Amino acid sequence: MLFEYSTYYPLDKLNRKKLESFLQQVWKERYIAYAEEFLEEDTTPEEEKRYQPFLKFDGDTFRTQNFIGFIQQDGEALEIYPKVFKREQDITKALILDHIFYWFSYCSKLHFPILEASLDKREADSLPELLIWHFANYTAEVIASQPYSQYQEVAEALYSPKGRIDFSAYIRNGLTTGNYHHIDCVHEPFLYDNTLNRVIKYVCRLLQSSATLSSTQALLQQITFQLDEVEDIPCSASDLDTVTLNPLFTAYAPIVEWCRRILNQQLYSSNTYDKLQWALLLPMEYVFEDFMAGFIRKHFGNIYKVHSQKSDLYLSVHPKAFQMQHDIFLEHRETGEKIIIDTKYKPRWDLNQADVKQGVAQPDMYQMVSYAYRRGCNNVILLYPNTSEELASDYTFSIPSGLGDSSINITVCEVPFWNAVTHKKVEEDLKISLANVLEC
Repeated sequence: MLFEYSTYYPLDKLNRKKLESFLQQVWKERYIAYAEEFLEEDTTPEEEKRYQPFLKFDGDTFRTQNFIGFIQQDGEALEIYPKVFKREQDITKALILDHIFYWFSYCSKLHFPILEASLDKREADSLPELLIWHFANYTAEVIASQPYSQYQEVAEALYSPKGRIDFSAYIRNGLTTGNYHHIDCVHEPFLYDNTLNRVIKYVCRLLQSSATLSSTQALLQQITFQLDEVEDIPCSASDLDTVTLNPLFTAYAPIVEWCRRILNQQLYSSNTYDKLQWALLLPMEYVFEDFMAGFIRKHFGNIYKVHSQKSDLYLSVHPKAFQMQHDIFLEHRETGEKIIIDTKYKPRWDLNQADVKQGVAQPDMYQMVSYAYRRGCNNVILLYPNTSEELASDYTFSIPSGLGDSSINITVCEVPFWNAVTHKKVEEDLKISLANVLEC
């Protein structure tokens, strides 16, 4: 298994030029698709941002960076897993996948289509296969329980008017050709054979070329069977630009988003249904932050108002500059108490309890003090992922303001982000850990 920030590995059967070109395409689409928040905080020079950051190449070798996921090309797949697992000698891929999809289930910005009842599914032994299974499982469930029909504009020649008459087309096709009885009309029938269903059917055809498990193939075939009345034609991501979901069909939103991502990354060839070339690559800082925000919102949202990426203030008012952006900002629903939470996906390996800084980087401390001072907030929490099943003790820094009697308390907390048993234990332990630090 490959982990983040690996040593250099040989490319073997992969062609560097083709792989580099594909990753560049993925980065271009990703830049637009779903990493805006991550990119806003990226201090990389502008010219370097244009080059894909997923893999670092050196001749015929490559090194992973801070992204997890997979790259599937020409029948070969690279799978990259979180570095928090790399020191666990007996960790299995099944357990890592169990945690990854559990994290995804809380990630509101990622919009990954997961049914809670399917989280214990472990038949698939690879990340792309399990991703396809979850997508197919969710899509089949939604289509079966809530078939999607929509009003779709159709232009056709009729014997009697329907909708509105397209006079330009009627003059061109009817009057000038002597077909006076053919009236060109534009109307909007309520159709099951619509753009969205055509895209879903096409994407499922593509995924069938990559799925290997019989259970996954069966789910994809079930979807295409359910969409049997829908025309089977090639589609592109731009087709989804015309789809506007009715509030009654919000369950389709994750399906639309993931169909778009898959189609954006598909490399077309002379054969429409050639093996899918695609990738899922996510910065773990983004996943950790999104997971923690989702978890707190679900389990502590009745106590706190939870704001993700709150960025309504600037450090400087005159001139307005240095915009603040809190990973998570909490406001107590009754007392109004404010808490700034900053997630740090920086495992504190071999933490020395005698270290007065407790593994906290000095720039991070400066940033939190300035944020708390500007926000008028006395409590800040820095959340770090655990590096072993035994959590490091919480530690609180007290920072005098220098302008009065008040001080800023910055609590460093290591949370149970994973364990060597199951994600269900993470769920239990994380509730307890956060309740303690939030004093709920």
